[in-house]
Amino acid sequence: MDIDSHFSAARANGASPARRSPPAFEALLDGASSAHWLDLQRTLHNLPEARSEAVARARRLIADPDYPSPHAEAILARHLAVQLTAETDPLPT
Repeated sequence: MDIDSHFSAARANGASPARRSPPAFEALLDGASSAHWLDLQRTLHNLPEARSEAVARARRLIADPDYPSPHAEAILARHLAVQLTAETDPLPT
């Protein structure tokens, strides 16, 4: 017995499968010039590696139950409240 690993409910119902768009990477390459592609490769190659000390610090902070501080949480909450209020309030006439 053969099993179709690409099962589609649309095909099972007799409908033709929808055309899938190309993967994002292929879509980027469709109109890209070779010079642009080389620039992209150079840029990616020159990106700094993840610093082990930064990763270790982040892990320590994640493990700290007192992080962020209540003061930092209050500042963040106030900032978010101001932003949300500004988005929902109608403009003055």
